[in-house]
Amino acid sequence: MVDSAKELPLLQRKNTGFWKRPYVSLLIVPVLFFICFLVIPQLYMLAVSFFKYQPMKIFVTEFTFENYTRFVSDSFYRQALWYTLYLSSVVTFLSLLLGYPLAYFLARTDSSRKGLYIFLLLVPLMVGVIVRTYGWIVLLGRNGLINNMLIALSIIKDPIPILFTHNAVVVGIISVLMPYMVLPIVSSIQKIPVSLEEAAATLGANRIYVFVRVLIPQSLPGIISGAILVFTMTAGAIVIPALLGGPKIHTMGTIIYQLMISTLNWPYGSATAFILLGMESLIIFFFLNIILPVTQRGRKI
Repeated sequence: MVDSAKELPLLQRKNTGFWKRPYVSLLIVPVLFFICFLVIPQLYMLAVSFFKYQPMKIFVTEFTFENYTRFVSDSFYRQALWYTLYLSSVVTFLSLLLGYPLAYFLARTDSSRKGLYIFLLLVPLMVGVIVRTYGWIVLLGRNGLINNMLIALSIIKDPIPILFTHNAVVVGIISVLMPYMVLPIVSSIQKIPVSLEEAAATLGANRIYVFVRVLIPQSLPGIISGAILVFTMTAGAIVIPALLGGPKIHTMGTIIYQLMISTLNWPYGSATAFILLGMESLIIFFFLNIILPVTQRGRKI
C-alpha cells in the first residue's frame, strides 16, 4: 500500500503539464529554424517593400506606399499577375487530370515493380531544372524532334511554333511538378479500403459512379494537398517560364527575379512578391477553410 501511495503522485504528474504532451519539446528546433530562416527574412523583405527605391543604395528607409500603388496602377504587372494565376490553375487542373489515374494505379497495384514505378515518377526531380528545360527545348524547337517527326509523317509541311508559347510552359511545368500531385493522392487512396469499391459494385454501381461518389470524396484531402503544392510552385516558377516561354511570356516569378537581380529594385520586387503571396494565400485559405470542410461533411454521410 505504501509503494502504491508513493507512485500515485508521480502518475498524476505524468498526466498533466509536460508529461501529458511530451511531443511539444520536439517542436522547439523546427520552430526556431522556421522563425530564423523564414519568418524573420520575410518580415525584413516586407519592411523593404514599404521603402523607397534609390539606384545607388538599392533602397532608403523612407516609408511609402508607392511600390504597391505602382503595381495596382500598371496594367503590365496586373496582367502578369492574372496570367500567373491562370497558368497555375491550368497546370494544376491538367496535373490532376493526368496524375489521378497514375496515383490510383500506384495505390492499388500489387506488382513487385511498384517501387520501380515510384522511382520513375521521382526521376524528374533528380535532374536539375535547367537540364530538364533544355531537354524540352530540344524536343519543342522549330527544328526539334517533335516537328521533325510530324514532317516525316507528312502531318505538317512546315515546322509549327511550339517553343516560346503558353503550351510549352504548361507542358514543361507539368513534367516537373507531376510527383507533387501524384504522391499525396496515392497516400489518400491507400487509406480507402478496397471493400468500399467492392461493396458499391456489388450493389450495382458502375465504375463511373464508384469513381465519382466513392473515390473522389474519400481522396479529396490528397487532391487538395497536391493542388495546393502544384499551384503555389507554378506561381513561383522562374526557369521554365523564362526558357520555354521566351520574351512574350511574363509571369510573376520571372518579373520578381528581374526586379531583384537585374535592376536591383528590391522595394518594388518585394512588394510584387508579397502581392503574389497575398493572392496565393487567399486561394489556399479558400481551399482549406471552405472547400475542405464541406467535402469532409459530405464524406461522413
